[in-house]
Amino acid sequence: MFNSYRKTVNGIMYLVLTVFALIALYPMFFVLITSLKSSTEYVNNKLFFPKEITFENYYYVWVKGHMLKYFINSCILIPCGLVFYLFVCISAGFAFGRLRFPFRFSIFLAVLFLMIFPQMLLSIQIFQICRTLHLVNNYFGLILVWVAYFGPFGTYIMTTYYSTVPMEIVESARLDGTTIWQMLFHIMVPIAKPMIVIIVIIGFQSMWNELPFSLLLLQGESLRTITQGIGMMQGQYGLDDTILTAAIISASLVPLVLFMFFQRQITMGSYSGAVKG
Repeated sequence: MFNSYRKTVNGIMYLVLTVFALIALYPMFFVLITSLKSSTEYVNNKLFFPKEITFENYYYVWVKGHMLKYFINSCILIPCGLVFYLFVCISAGFAFGRLRFPFRFSIFLAVLFLMIFPQMLLSIQIFQICRTLHLVNNYFGLILVWVAYFGPFGTYIMTTYYSTVPMEIVESARLDGTTIWQMLFHIMVPIAKPMIVIIVIIGFQSMWNELPFSLLLLQGESLRTITQGIGMMQGQYGLDDTILTAAIISASLVPLVLFMFFQRQITMGSYSGAVKG
């Protein structure tokens, strides 16, 4: 009797979960099949698989829409930004998490306070500063803005992780005559590899998907990132849904592949950060 009741409950639970999974997956399926349709077929068949698959939309996006150029720009810009981003997050997280200096907690709260401001609220001030420093239409200016805006969250993650590292490790390293930078790069960075993988993924996705600051600072067409290119392409040409979905699929491939490739590391890093200490 009990086994029959349990099987019924499990069956209902799996059925409900399957329905929710299909509801969550259908928008992605819809975007994919729409990108493979011609404009004419899309008008008559919006919801179901195309009768004749075409890749003309992808050709338009990558060749006529200059998506390849924007893709290369993003692939050059984001790794450079991640280097600065990682340096700031790891060093600041170590300082706040394991070093002792005056006003440490107050400065950490000020860093966390920066996370509450939306991008659009800061746009005017950031543009004025970058224009004064001649950083408009300059990749270095956008990298600095990305690090300043996305860095506090990564700093928070690394601070919480380093605060669980036993203080005896820091004290032993100091007794051995290790400098702060040696302690950071030779001891703390290897310890925090799981969390570093996580903030790399977070930083990459944040920079890849970022749009407002890119629109503000990169005004030249040859400098555009892939996300900016999609936004400008839609506004400039008034794209059909078929072409727009092809552009969305193209832009989402790299983050999707990156997540699938590092999925195990992300999961291991999350559990590691949860149980240490």
